[in-house]
Amino acid sequence: MRYFLAAVAAVSLAGATQAQDYTRYQGAWSGPFLFTFAQQDTGAMGAPAVYPGTLQIEVDGAVRGSVPDAACLMAGSSVDYVSPVNASIDLDVSGCRDERFNGRYSGKLINNPILKYASIRLSSTRSLEAGTAQISAIIRH
Repeated sequence: MRYFLAAVAAVSLAGATQAQDYTRYQGAWSGPFLFTFAQQDTGAMGAPAVYPGTLQIEVDGAVRGSVPDAACLMAGSSVDYVSPVNASIDLDVSGCRDERFNGRYSGKLINNPILKYASIRLSSTRSLEAGTAQISAIIRH
């Protein structure tokens, strides 16, 4: 019985630790993704749109994600930024209903281990005559 209880406690603690591990950027993330577009000529921001989304960052740096309500898929790579807590991310975003958001993005994931969330900000690396696209999010494990 003692071994059974020890095994149950170990599994419970492992799940709790993994679910709350904010000391590395790898893992499954989810939260609201904000899509904004700034007009080139005026700098005016178009109406932002917010959709729930997910991002999976593997130990080898591979990144995959989706924002189903915007019909966007994300795939790319990540590397440590300053420390293993934060990441530089490069993504290809495709399939978006609003085509202005399709393309290559670069940005940072900044983790906040104390408050248990991360912020991500990605800017389009291609210049559009019409303006600049950005995708940002507050995400949690």
